[in-house]
Amino acid sequence: MRDVNNILYFADGDFGPNTTFRRAVGLARQHRARLTLIDVTPESDIAADLIKRYGLADEAQQSEQRDAALTHLAAEWAGDLLPHVRTPIGNPFVEVIRAVLRDGYDLLIKPARPRTGAGTGLFGSVDMHLLRKCPCPVWIDREPERHGLGAVADDAPSYRSILAAVDPVATDARPLNQMIMDRATALAERDGAELNVVHAWQYMVANEGQAATDAGARDGLADALKHIERHHAEALGALVADYGLTIGGGRVHLVKGDAAGEVLARADELNSDLIVMGTIGRPREAGVFIGTTAEDVIQGSHIAVLALKPEGFLSPVTAT
Repeated sequence: MRDVNNILYFADGDFGPNTTFRRAVGLARQHRARLTLIDVTPESDIAADLIKRYGLADEAQQSEQRDAALTHLAAEWAGDLLPHVRTPIGNPFVEVIRAVLRDGYDLLIKPARPRTGAGTGLFGSVDMHLLRKCPCPVWIDREPERHGLGAVADDAPSYRSILAAVDPVATDARPLNQMIMDRATALAERDGAELNVVHAWQYMVANEGQAATDAGARDGLADALKHIERHHAEALGALVADYGLTIGGGRVHLVKGDAAGEVLARADELNSDLIVMGTIGRPREAGVFIGTTAEDVIQGSHIAVLALKPEGFLSPVTAT
């Protein structure tokens, strides 16, 4: 992660020295990076007279309280870094992305906020908006008390098993796949973690019923699938070779099946602590900010995710 120079830590209402915050501090120290702490006071829909009548804190007072809490956290745990503190009022994910756009942060890191209500996923509404729409890498971490992590010398948590999810045959995807591999490799080296790489492929058969009953069709289909698998293997092998890995080495997994399901299955099988992945293969038409596979992985993940965007990605959020 040699390009980490400007880190934004989003507290999202958690003002304690949690492991995600300590990870951000550790990264800032390691890379001599600028560190900014941000928390956002949501705009209130409570009438001003009710706030006054019941002695509730208004938006300005809440922002001041958040500012004081973040300032104390910064001084107590990261004072040597001289971190900046920001506490705007507004829509949380919008204000965070605006900060990224205005100040050029190259990494956003925050603790996960599990969704409430229906569903059991790790990532809540604000998390999902950031993963889909924030232009810089978004790292949403999970606290170790819910997912036993070790400790390293800088008192930040260390990962034990990192999974890089790649798609080396996607059009114009090599730069993004290299970014995924670079980040995953650097983190694995930093934490002393095992790095695994997974690529899943599948091919829909138009006349599956005919292939099941016709011997000639079966043979033709088998040959076609072998050719397709070989194409995926060659592309994957070329990608991981630059990192000293091979498909036959036990740490590179070429699997056939639904991509999202296979990524989640491998993460579970390998006891992975973190998935490093791209959210979209390349910039697309207006209104498309995340691919189907990435959406399904994120919706189904119960471990930390570091999500990367391709060069040229445009967020729907503007700086002003």
